[in-house]
Amino acid sequence: MADRTSARVFGEIFNLLAEESDIERIKDLAKNIYKISGSCDFHPCQMGADDACVELGLAYYGFDPDYGDGVLMWVEDD
Repeated sequence: MADRTSARVFGEIFNLLAEESDIERIKDLAKNIYKISGSCDFHPCQMGADDACVELGLAYYGFDPDYGDGVLMWVEDD
């Protein structure tokens, strides 16, 4: 079962970060927080922060042959 509380918390964090005026300055911070979120039991799409994650460079809209056009693709954390 997914940890919806953690998903909501991380979603709120990414939404707050995306509101920053100097988005380029905080992209590295967002990437590090995104790595931490990978240890929780939820999929990034459960955060409710898709647009914020795209703005932060953590996801992008792309093509997935299994699902069709315009699917949100998550950047792999390294």
